[in-house]
This record gives sequence, structure tokens and C-alpha cells, in this order.
Amino acid sequence: MQLGSARLATVVFAANLAGCALVGTVGTVLNRAPEPGPPSEPALAWGTTTTLPPSSSLLPPSETPATGEVLPGGLDRVRGPAGLETVLPRGWPTKTLPEPGSMQATDPDDPRRIVKFGGAPPSDGSDILTYHERYARQIAQRSGYVQYGLQPTTLRGHDAVDWEFAWDAPEGRRHVRAVYWRSGGLEYYVYLHGPESSWPATAELAERMLDASTP
Repeated sequence: MQLGSARLATVVFAANLAGCALVGTVGTVLNRAPEPGPPSEPALAWGTTTTLPPSSSLLPPSETPATGEVLPGGLDRVRGPAGLETVLPRGWPTKTLPEPGSMQATDPDDPRRIVKFGGAPPSDGSDILTYHERYARQIAQRSGYVQYGLQPTTLRGHDAVDWEFAWDAPEGRRHVRAVYWRSGGLEYYVYLHGPESSWPATAELAERMLDASTP
């Protein structure tokens, strides 16, 4: 069957119109801006590093971290309460004491040898010598107490007290040396005690700790 000229022209025109509409639709789809999606997580490049707090802040409060400074004689420089720094024999475990600003280290080979150190505000307004003279009178009531010295001194220009004594402790004759000094409104101290029989080694450690302590 043949179409008339007029009808054929109408069909061709309709087909062209439909084709143009299809092309326009495809073009619109292709040229449309992409739909916004959910925000993406930032990419982490290989080799990216995260800055962590200093290692000391990651340790439990009961541990005293070494500063990393290598010292002769098997000693490590350590940080204590209130910014105090001193040295301890390598391998001596430490713990926090209930007294304000106090830590303790113990000789793993002889638990009778103990070191205490730290710093805190003075408990009253008296000067450093008066305070420790009053305290020494209390300690003097202990069995076998002998005082070798309790005198004012200075430590790196700070007012200080150097106190040394011995007494009959439950574990035997105990020798003690404690040095207290004040700086910046705080009282710092280094205290050592141990058996009388091994006191020369403990006395030497006391000198090393005091020489290396700050402030």
C-alpha cells in the first residue's frame, strides 16, 4: 500500500520531531550536573603519621619515666613530682606514695634500701629549718635514735636542710639521710634509708642524686 504525498510528509515530519526530542533528552541527561552525594571521608595517604603525646604521659602515674639521658654508673635521669629531676639506679622500680608530691624507688636486690623524692607546697608557714627541727624532735622518740646532723645549708642557692640520723627499725639498724630545699614556693626533697651495714653505698647514691637534682 502506498501513502499519499501529504500523508507521507506528515509521517516523515513526525519521525523527525520524535528524533529531535530523543536527542535533546539524551543531551540534557548527559549535560546535567551530578547529584550531590554524602560527604566523603578524607583519604589517609600512605606514610601519614600521627603525633602522639610524649611517652611519659602514656605511662601509669605510678611509674617514673626515664628522660632518656644516658649516664655513667648505671644511672637513669628521672622526673618526679613538681618538676623535680634526679637520678636513680637503672632498674629500681618506683611507685607513687600517698603523701603529696612523693615517689619511692626500691632496690630490687635489697628492699631495705629505699629512696623517696618529690616536691609539694610546705605544710605550714614556718621557715625550712624550724619546720624540720620540730619534726626531728618527734622522730627522736624512736628506739635507738642517734642524730648525726641537722643543719641549714644551701643547694644550688636555695635554702636547704641536711638531716642525717639512725635508729633501730623493725628490720634492724637503719641509717637515714634527707635533704630538703625550697624553690618557687615548693619544698623539694631527696630521702634515702638503708641498713647501717650497707650505708656507704647508699651514702654515695645520696650524693649522686643530690648533685643531679633540679631545681
